Amino acid sequence: MQYLFSTAEVAGPERFDYWRDVVCSHCIPATSDTQFRAKFDAEIVGRSIGALDVAKMIGPEHQWVRDFTNIRSGPEHNLWLSFLESGVGYLEQNGRRVVQNPGDVLLYDAARPFSYTISPDSFFIVKIPRDLLLRRTPSAENVVATSLGPGTGFRAVLGAMIKEACESKELLQSTPAESRIAGAILDLVSAIIDIHSGEEPVTSAQVSLYRKALAFIEDNIERAGLDVDHIASAMHVSTRTLARAFAGQATTPMKSIWQKRLEASYCALREGSVKNVTEAAMTFGFCDVSHFSRTFKKSYGVTPQSVLLRNQETVALNDR
Repeated sequence: MQYLFSTAEVAGPERFDYWRDVVCSHCIPATSDTQFRAKFDAEIVGRSIGALDVAKMIGPEHQWVRDFTNIRSGPEHNLWLSFLESGVGYLEQNGRRVVQNPGDVLLYDAARPFSYTISPDSFFIVKIPRDLLLRRTPSAENVVATSLGPGTGFRAVLGAMIKEACESKELLQSTPAESRIAGAILDLVSAIIDIHSGEEPVTSAQVSLYRKALAFIEDNIERAGLDVDHIASAMHVSTRTLARAFAGQATTPMKSIWQKRLEASYCALREGSVKNVTEAAMTFGFCDVSHFSRTFKKSYGVTPQSVLLRNQETVALNDR
């Protein structure tokens, strides 16, 4: 089964309501809103691949909130996988929060409440029957709202497989091939989850060092003096050894520090834990607010001020 829905032929004021109804009927029933109601240009293209449903979504920023009311009125027990090729996402579930950057793959659970804000320049989703994944890896439910496969090359492979499964014309000509591709995706997802959960053989020393260093960066992201020397000292290795570990992941320690600072500032603005953009910049190590704003917009496609204002508008609506 294939489907394609676009807001292109829908009258401007009705576009977002049309979009919300379409996505709710084909994906997960949830409450949705956007600041781009006046001009909401979006499209979703989907198909069935064996036991899986895959879809590609493009559009402006909008938010989906699934609460207990939605769960009662529209039961949905599948697990969902998202691959962000381009854009930015922000997922909250099970007390966790994660900023989704291009290349990231996330797992989320339709049977539990969540909030998902996306700017889907190119965004793929996969509906996975719960039992099919849990039979392969019982720990799947424990890794929702976490980025799968960081520090491994498997994440890129999984993203490419999801994209090809959604867009491939050749698959339309072979039902047996569809089932095998679906099985391969499930096997790769379960393997990545097992690696993520520590149930597979121990990773290399460099990958282990990279993960520990990244966790240290996240735990100390508000330290103004956080630098390569500080991290190397905490890891009890030389700066050269640390650099090699990050080079194995096609990045550097300083690049990772600034990426994590950006992510932390996005979360702070999104959640309203800072009063203004200047506080967000200074709290997470940016001394030049103008540079911070330019870097933020380049990474997320929106200004930090717009993220802060959106949170303030949401709070105002909830207080009414």
